[in-house]
Amino acid sequence: MVSTQTREKEFLYVGHYVDVKGRYILKIGTTNDLERRAAEHTRNYKRARDYTMPTDSAFSYDWYIRLSKYNTLRYEDLNRTLWQNMGIGHFIRNDRFLCDTPPRMVTVIIRKAYPVILN
Repeated sequence: MVSTQTREKEFLYVGHYVDVKGRYILKIGTTNDLERRAAEHTRNYKRARDYTMPTDSAFSYDWYIRLSKYNTLRYEDLNRTLWQNMGIGHFIRNDRFLCDTPPRMVTVIIRKAYPVILN
């Protein structure tokens, strides 16, 4: 018997914002709803004690891909670790990287390498 139930899909994403001190904050994460998650990031980072987002800005996506729920979590962990080992900024809470100089590009590995040009 074939199941008619579809498997849940989620997004693996790369995004960023610039905090009130002008520091570039890069983030990798997963979600099942990009619009809702960007709104949550914007709201939460505007209220954050450290690396606060300015009131007139918003979280911005640079890249995303739709994968199975299991794979989004697996590849988020893999790429976060790779970025830490590569020294892409200083790792801070909530899967973010504080970048002294905004990188022009990062690479996301999902079976093959995806170059991600950062805005």
